[in-house]
Amino acid sequence: MDMDRLYSAVEDSTVSCSHKIGLGRGDSLANLVKNKVPSLGRTDARLPGIWWLPGGHAQTAYTAFTDFTRVDPVVYERKILQVADGGVIAIDISPPLHTSPIREGETVVVIVHGLTGGSHEHYVRCAVQGLSTSPKEGGLGARIVVINLRGCNQSPVITPKLYHAGSTDDVRPIILWVTQTFPRCSVFGLGFSLGGNLLSKYVGEEGSDCPLSGLVSLANPWDLSLGDEYCKTGTLLNRFVYRYVLGDALRSLHYLHRNIFLNSPTSPLPPHLLEKIFKMGRISLSEFDDIITSALYGFKDSKDYYDKISSARFLNNLRIPLLGINSEDDPILGRDNLPYAEAVRNPYFVLATTEVGGHMGWFERQADGNLNRWYVKPVKEFFAALLEDSAPSRPRPEVVINSDGMVQQRTNSNIGYREIELESLKLFMSGDAKSELFTGW
Repeated sequence: MDMDRLYSAVEDSTVSCSHKIGLGRGDSLANLVKNKVPSLGRTDARLPGIWWLPGGHAQTAYTAFTDFTRVDPVVYERKILQVADGGVIAIDISPPLHTSPIREGETVVVIVHGLTGGSHEHYVRCAVQGLSTSPKEGGLGARIVVINLRGCNQSPVITPKLYHAGSTDDVRPIILWVTQTFPRCSVFGLGFSLGGNLLSKYVGEEGSDCPLSGLVSLANPWDLSLGDEYCKTGTLLNRFVYRYVLGDALRSLHYLHRNIFLNSPTSPLPPHLLEKIFKMGRISLSEFDDIITSALYGFKDSKDYYDKISSARFLNNLRIPLLGINSEDDPILGRDNLPYAEAVRNPYFVLATTEVGGHMGWFERQADGNLNRWYVKPVKEFFAALLEDSAPSRPRPEVVINSDGMVQQRTNSNIGYREIELESLKLFMSGDAKSELFTGW
């Protein structure tokens, strides 16, 4: 099976370049990946795959339909943050703060899940396990903060607004909370699929002011317009399965929270639009985005939405190390839609591709015979390499605290949070119950 491939700011498609990006020892990001991320940088680096999961469709289906509910259990502490627009966002922290107090200088990883997922998803939990385990046991010893996007994973919805693939305004108050709660800690980001697009867009928008020290983006769609076209014109599974599975997942989420949209006088969605999609036998992703996402968030149509929020168009302003990992056999994205040119131009961005893995799969067999998610290894190696390299500390936004307890960014009053207490949601185990929504991606 072919080697994994690396694309970076080079002339000959190898992983060495002359660009320096402000790493602690003056090295290039490409050299750092080559020398300190062996899962990607070794000359023989590859993902061997599983013989009975041949190809991207099999890996993707196994991801979506296998019961992982008792694998990699994680104990989270949940906090509910009210943000400046009045809505609330649930974040899940592991290890819990009340059993593992904050340590000065600890490493924090902020995770954003895929489409309608959350901290309960196995693809998130296996990363939480691998990153939070102590270094003596092969982990990073990190604190994990998982952002459950509005309405996902039992996150309460109190305003007529959920999220979309470019909702970076919901990332900023959580990052602000992280920087205030862990003031002298290194903060990294990890995004899966839609969450990868969201975090990549965020770090591009922030540019040199970004508080994160690095980001890994897994199975990021990068250019949603190209991805939409691929689903519409690709294989039979693309045209008749995947695009409808994704659309139906978003419809299910909005049906779950339909009352806030139907009953709120401030809802931007006319009731007849919701009733229309609820009555449809099935709905594709682009149909949903044409009817609901565009109306709810002020886009002209799905094309306008995809063009404006695709993270690939924000990479030019990237000023922190970003490692993107995609599978060439991803049946939802396609190998020709990845940002190869951006990786070659931008010294802050390295794109790694594997020959196998599907969408959010990347399964490999461990020495004990059990299956594991391969991507946890390069994620740990990349963050550990950045920490070892002692990169300069990142800027932290200054805050003011209002009389109502809202912590706001001094330079932008629209970015703020305050913790609200919901005792029933403080501590729970994820990994022992099934998701109520579509799961896997």
